Amino acid sequence: MANWGGYWTEVKLDVLSKYLSAFNNASRSAKSTVYLDLFGGSLSHTLEQSGKTFPGSTARALRTKPPFSRLVFWELDAQAASLKLDLEEAFPGDDRYKVVAGDCNRCLEEGLESVKDLRWAPTFAFVDPKGLEVEWTTLEMLSKWRRDKKERKVEMWILVPEPAFARVLGLKGTRGEGWPAQLTGYFGTDEWIAIYQRRQSGEFGPQRTRDEFVNLLRWRLEKVLGYEWTHDLKLTNVSDQPIYTMVFATDAFPGNKIMSSIYRATRAKGIPEQRSQAVANRQARRREARGLLTLFDPGAPKVKSWEYKHFSPWKPPIKLPETVVFDEPSESNDSEDEEVWPSPDGS
Repeated sequence: MANWGGYWTEVKLDVLSKYLSAFNNASRSAKSTVYLDLFGGSLSHTLEQSGKTFPGSTARALRTKPPFSRLVFWELDAQAASLKLDLEEAFPGDDRYKVVAGDCNRCLEEGLESVKDLRWAPTFAFVDPKGLEVEWTTLEMLSKWRRDKKERKVEMWILVPEPAFARVLGLKGTRGEGWPAQLTGYFGTDEWIAIYQRRQSGEFGPQRTRDEFVNLLRWRLEKVLGYEWTHDLKLTNVSDQPIYTMVFATDAFPGNKIMSSIYRATRAKGIPEQRSQAVANRQARRREARGLLTLFDPGAPKVKSWEYKHFSPWKPPIKLPETVVFDEPSESNDSEDEEVWPSPDGS
């Protein structure tokens, strides 16, 4: 069964493929490597703009060359059963992987138990939730799981869904129950309240708020879990609205160097090329819907490329002394607060 996605999904998974191959090449001397996928998903994705199908993370990990020694995929019960059947059909006789059915936050140890004999081996974890489903305690357990002579940790690549923060925080005046605890569980601290306060007061705009949330996660990955480097790669939809940011965490110099190089290439070429084609597909669909025909294909429009530069996370803001009331509607009428998940074509 295929999942639908936008061009940014293909960009993300192309980065994953490139890094996994480089990761295993850089780890050849170790003889063994481990891949962990906490939200295994499905074997393939389909672009809503064009109908193009491309492999998902589990398929890419199993096809990585040089190969991983062992792989573990977590998924919720029903999806796990479907994923397992698809894997058995697509990779007959491959006994390197295990599918764990259940919430990865509750079943992480079960999956790690299956590869405990390789606890010393270089290990990469792909953490790709659809929203705020991953908990800080899960990231903490992963960071402490690996044991080798140099005390290097599991490398992690984490999806951070900034638009979901606005939705959960109720910046559009939405009342909700339990979301403060959810945010505290996500970050492992209530320091996010300082960002919320400044957004509510108007000191932080929407973009600054998103940046601060991503920065808070990066700061804690480095200062609390002890990762030496973190990198962030922002992805937007066709209309350049934010979709999510991919945060990479490593304490291995080769990993830092390799992902920096991949991020630079993706920002300079990968994202502009694929976004340009997505824009062209949207324009063609809109012309067709209006009954407009053209003699010549106008081709894909140019999309600006951006240089990638690494910077260290800054110290997050501290909470203000004012009392915080979480369940009252916001007074803001700022249209930029309308941060529901954007559609792939920006409509």
